[in-house]
Amino acid sequence: MIKMAFSELLFTNLGPLIYNLIFLSLWILWIQYHGEEENGRIRSIFRSYIMNEKLYFLITGLIIIIILYLLFSYANTHTDVDDAITSGVEAFLAGHNPYQEDVVIHHLPSGITYGRYHYFPPDLLTYSGFYIISGGIFAFLGTYWFVPLHLLMLIPGYWFLTRIVDWPHHKLIPFYILLVTPFLFTNSMLMWFFFIIGYYYYEIRNNQDLGMIFYVFAASVKYLVGFIIVFYFFQSIQTIVREKNRIQLRSFIIKEMRPYLIGGLALAVISLPFNLIDVIVSVFLYQGDLAARGEVAQLVGPLLIEILKILRLESLYILSVIFIIILSLFLLRSHTTYEKIIHISFMSMFILPFYGTELFITLPFYWWFKEGLRSYSKE
Repeated sequence: MIKMAFSELLFTNLGPLIYNLIFLSLWILWIQYHGEEENGRIRSIFRSYIMNEKLYFLITGLIIIIILYLLFSYANTHTDVDDAITSGVEAFLAGHNPYQEDVVIHHLPSGITYGRYHYFPPDLLTYSGFYIISGGIFAFLGTYWFVPLHLLMLIPGYWFLTRIVDWPHHKLIPFYILLVTPFLFTNSMLMWFFFIIGYYYYEIRNNQDLGMIFYVFAASVKYLVGFIIVFYFFQSIQTIVREKNRIQLRSFIIKEMRPYLIGGLALAVISLPFNLIDVIVSVFLYQGDLAARGEVAQLVGPLLIEILKILRLESLYILSVIFIIILSLFLLRSHTTYEKIIHISFMSMFILPFYGTELFITLPFYWWFKEGLRSYSKE
């Protein structure tokens, strides 16, 4: 009873405040870290944490325990991703089109309601395939029957991670556990799996076409990974403009745009059996429609939505987001792509209409792996 009361206080009453304070603190910490010289105080603390064996295992272990506690305290009573996935998969396997019919279960304080499936077909098809293959073996897990699939993903996921970051295993494994633990009970794990494959092929193997396909699939599951694609696209446009007088423009444009076209085409082809228009309306357009989101989900957490709720100006949400992003891109125009990704990822924590924890996927890769741990990186 005490545990439930604490969970209710933490997530219902104090949740939005704690959420915004945590990410504001992390953002300030990164700004300090990035602005320091090599021997700056924050960098020294960060390096000590990584290099000191006892400190590394102690702090990482404590964080994992805290995350697990919060997950088990929160998941069953405050999230409905498990019910949404299960009802969507079962409806699809029963012959329904979950992008066309209101067959997906959602839980609200006012009771149960039904809506359409709000994740793109790579998500639906992956879980449906596992549902068929498992044949009810994991039925005892109830609506969390897909967790064994996530556990299976950890093995190839670790292999990809060892090819991206050249850490000794005894240090990589604790961080790996920390990285994947928050995603085990939601489809964020599928997003992470697609993302790490895309990262491996795009950045390590220099196969932009295959890498972009998996980036697009990752973004189709949890959409903010798509910021990476946006920044890559901007880079390509800038390259085309910069080189236009020194190259064969037509062939160069085709080469630069090909990965995005192939990635988008792969997603479109997979979406065709579900009626592409229905998929776009049910998934993509839904994300910016607060009225529709409010019918099937609680809009709590990020700073922008809390402010708009207080002012009763929810109808201005889309305009507010567009204005903030355009202003941010203008202010960040002289920054590197790495810096833009970090700033926009943090900023998005405050402007999304939901808890944007899937953005943790971008932050570790672009902070820890590309910048913060050069002493371990293969780069």
